[in-house]
Amino acid sequence: MKHLLVFISILFCFAVNCQVVNIENKRIYDDTAGLSGSIGASFSANKNQVWLVNASLRPQIQYKTKMHYFLLLGDLGYSRGANQTFANWGMIHFRYTYRLNFLPHHTYKSPWKWEVYSQIQYNQLLRQKERSLFGTGPRLKIAENKSIRLFVGTSVYFEHEVLLDGIINNNFRSSTYLSWFMNFNNKLSSSGVSYYQPRVDLLSDCRFMGQYSLSYKLRKNLSARWEASIYYDSDPALTVNKSAFNTTLGFQLGLN
Repeated sequence: MKHLLVFISILFCFAVNCQVVNIENKRIYDDTAGLSGSIGASFSANKNQVWLVNASLRPQIQYKTKMHYFLLLGDLGYSRGANQTFANWGMIHFRYTYRLNFLPHHTYKSPWKWEVYSQIQYNQLLRQKERSLFGTGPRLKIAENKSIRLFVGTSVYFEHEVLLDGIINNNFRSSTYLSWFMNFNNKLSSSGVSYYQPRVDLLSDCRFMGQYSLSYKLRKNLSARWEASIYYDSDPALTVNKSAFNTTLGFQLGLN
């Protein structure tokens, strides 16, 4: 039972061991306008020698027009067993994006956008009692068609962090990201995003997060899929690992 509980805690570890939130896989990449959203939730409970309880909630609301984009995300999770809590985290992220059109709207669709975002979170595994941030910066669409999507963005944000041991951190960080999706002959596709976030006043204090996938279509609705995620923090809280890595290989079945 002891080994089982350790295994469960490892499963939750990577999902919540990242201070860098991947926003790219939540965006709308077509011309669909209006309001949309979704709520993902899960709950499980089982008992062998002790009760094991896992729960998560992930709401998402977004609104898009030709000039404006609003995104609100939530992520709550909890895992407990054998009279101890393995994971307890929560996050709310809000983002507003405005298209910077330099010519009349009816003749020109600018690839430049300006973003403003804020985030509030807590995370037991990161020893966080509270973390809040506010940032802003430009985003550039380099390419977007049926075969490739390529975006780059950069921003500066201020973060206020209170750890469970009483340490308080107030820092300015820059955040630079590159995201892409590539489709090769409707058979092979690849997507990924990389974030790099150093402190403005101490570049050696940095964070990196990458999420990547490779998919190969075996049949019309059946694909083999590989995914990998990596996270690194050069100066984490005490007892928190500097790095985490996760990879999966499986199949994806389409229903249409």
